[in-house]
Amino acid sequence: MKILLVITKSEIGGAQVFALNLARGLKEAGEEVVVAGGAGDYLPKELNKLGITFKRFNNLTRSYNPLQTLKFISELRQYVLKEGFEVVHLNSTNALLGAWGLASLNTRPRLVFTVHGLSLLDRQHKSSALLRKAYRLFFRAAFKKLADIVFVSKLNLDYAYNSGLFKGLKAKSHLIYNGIEQRSDYYLNREEARRELGLNEDDYVYGSIGRLAYPKNYEFLINSHQALKEIKPGAKLVLIGEGPERVKYENLISLYKLENEIILTGEIMEASKYLKAFDLFVLPSIFEGLSLSLIEAISAGVPAIASRVGGNEEIVGIENCFQLNDQADFLQLIKNVKLVKTNKEIFALERMIKGYLEVYKH
Repeated sequence: MKILLVITKSEIGGAQVFALNLARGLKEAGEEVVVAGGAGDYLPKELNKLGITFKRFNNLTRSYNPLQTLKFISELRQYVLKEGFEVVHLNSTNALLGAWGLASLNTRPRLVFTVHGLSLLDRQHKSSALLRKAYRLFFRAAFKKLADIVFVSKLNLDYAYNSGLFKGLKAKSHLIYNGIEQRSDYYLNREEARRELGLNEDDYVYGSIGRLAYPKNYEFLINSHQALKEIKPGAKLVLIGEGPERVKYENLISLYKLENEIILTGEIMEASKYLKAFDLFVLPSIFEGLSLSLIEAISAGVPAIASRVGGNEEIVGIENCFQLNDQADFLQLIKNVKLVKTNKEIFALERMIKGYLEVYKH
C-alpha cells in the first residue's frame, strides 16, 4: 500500500513527532510511505535517517491567502496523480484544504484526516463567534470529502458528536490514541539528566516539554511559581522548548526577578530523554488533543499532572488534573500528586500503527 502523510509544518513539535513515529511504524510494517510538509528542517532530517522520502510542498503553510491555498491544492493534486498514492493522510487544518483537490480525482485515494486537537473550535480557545462559525462550516464541508476521520482523544470525539459538528458523520470516525516507542533504556538517569541541565540534586524540579506557544499556557506556571515555593521550597521551573512566546515569558521572569529559579532551555533534540530530571511534570495547556510529552512522562515513570482539557485525563486520570488556570486547584494537587496507574500499553506505538493500518484498509 502506498501512503502519503501530509502535515503543514516540518519543524519540531508534537504533531511532527507523531508523523515521524507513524511513518517509521508503517515502513517497519512493510508499507510504502512518503511524508510531505511545508517549512522546517526537523522532519526531513529525521526521515532521511530512516530512509523515508520527504516531499516539500512550497505552498503549504499557515495562511489565509486564497491564492497560496489554491497553489497548494494544485501542488498536492499533481503529486498524488504522478505517484499514485492509495491513501492520503492529512494531519493539519491547512493540509485538510487539499481534500478539495483530491476528492474530484477519477481514481481518488482514500482520504484520512486526524484531528490532533479542536483548536479554534475548542471551548477554551479565545476566538470570536464569527470565526468559530466559519471554522465549523469549513470542517463540516471538508469532512464530507473524507473516507475516515480519526480522533486522538475520546473527550474531543465526544465533544464533536455532542456539538453537532459530526452530525451524520459518525460512521466515518475512529478513536486512535497517539503512541510512543516505550523503551526503558531511552531515558537518561536522574543524575545525568540534572547534570546536563545544570540542576542540583537537592532542587525540587518541575516543568514541561513543548513549544513556547499560546496553547501550552506556560505563563500560568510562571505566575504560580512564587506561591508554589511555599509548598516546595527551593523549587525550580524548567521549560524545555522554543517558540513565539519566549519574549513574553522572559519579561515575566524578569518582572518577578526569578532568573535563577525559572529556566528556559530552548529547543533540545530528543528532549524527552531528560524527563527523569523532573520531580513533577506539568502540562497546563489551554487545549490539547493527546499530548505526546505527557505520555512520555508517564512512560518514564515521572509523576505528572495536567489541566483538565482535551485528552489529558485519559492519560493521567482525573485525579491528577486541575481546573484550567485555577491556581488554588493546581497548588492543592501539588500537595497530593499520585503516580499514574494508566495502562501504558494503550499508548504503545505498535497499537497506534495497527489502528491506522485498519483505517487505511477499511
